Amino acid sequence: MPYALDSLGWNASRSGKGRIGSGFEMKTCVVIAARQDTRDLMAASLQARGLDAALLASLGELRCALERVPACGILLELAAAITASKQVKEDARELFELYPFAKFRLAGSEASILGDTLDSFAQKCLAFEPRKIPASVRESRFLAVYLSADETFTDAEKVVTADISARGCFLYSAREWTPGSRVWLKFLGVEAVFCGSVCSTRPWGNNKLLPGIGVRLDTSFPEIA
Repeated sequence: MPYALDSLGWNASRSGKGRIGSGFEMKTCVVIAARQDTRDLMAASLQARGLDAALLASLGELRCALERVPACGILLELAAAITASKQVKEDARELFELYPFAKFRLAGSEASILGDTLDSFAQKCLAFEPRKIPASVRESRFLAVYLSADETFTDAEKVVTADISARGCFLYSAREWTPGSRVWLKFLGVEAVFCGSVCSTRPWGNNKLLPGIGVRLDTSFPEIA
């Protein structure tokens, strides 16, 4: 059953109905895999073992997801781990320590869990008390920003923040962005350039929500007036 966390613009797919039996919530494992068919296969495999799944296309989406979804485990496809940037991997490493965590790859139509089995990993998730991570405190600030897909800023978009926190911000943008993409930010009147990763997107055309991207920064913001 698909669901969207619109307050952050983060979209995920949920594998099942969210309940098992009568009055019992299914626990949710986060699955990160680049291909939709891989995510769907893992969701079905977990559901067969009594677990729901929140499905992510890139590692860069993980922190935003865990701020919103009480999770009981994380499964990361090897291919998605390899393609993630160094900064995204470093940011995610501390999150892996908070939950049952494993990497996997597909062998045909079967999932191979590195150093474990899927049945054993599922049991660890079922025994784990689901939790969220603390969300960053966000402040509504409307700051002018040059937003670029590379460090040259030759095709930078003039945008504005909707809110900021110590390690990120939500930026208005009408361009198309992909979760996990690297971005560069330069605030008007500030010499420093900030780098980060897109962790959520809201496409242009939804009249109920401001279009744009959630960005997780590699380093903390200094005080910006």
